[in-house]
Amino acid sequence: MAAAADYRDRRDELERIFKSMPTYKDGYISTTDFGSVIKEMKYGRTNEQVQGYVDYWDKHHEGKLQIETFMSHATSLYKTSEFARQYAIAADSDNNGFISSDEFVGIVTLMCIHDPELVGKSYSEFVDEADTNKDGKVSIEECASWIENQLNK
Repeated sequence: MAAAADYRDRRDELERIFKSMPTYKDGYISTTDFGSVIKEMKYGRTNEQVQGYVDYWDKHHEGKLQIETFMSHATSLYKTSEFARQYAIAADSDNNGFISSDEFVGIVTLMCIHDPELVGKSYSEFVDEADTNKDGKVSIEECASWIENQLNK
């Protein structure tokens, strides 16, 4: 029961941080506030990593970060499987349930920002490794499993 309370307390704190940003409006903040959010969260990231996240959100999400997306990512930071799933969901920009080559580039970029030790892969290597049912496509779940495996190496 204490873990559930800790999670709620952390979620409340993260929501307060997000909503306190100067650009907060209608459930979104601008990426210009992202560095301040990271700093207030006390989430140890270098300036280069923070800029990398900003660049990713600018390119793939029109420079805006939605509160629900932020909460999903922020509350899963220390749970690798959930964090991997959130990466995969965020990458599926056309919401078709599969990861295209363009969406894959975004995933690899974000993963390398999160952990600079990760080695990039080509899309064909990704499909070979992640497509467990061998249908020639990588679903969100297959992608999440692949990401988790990469982060746990």
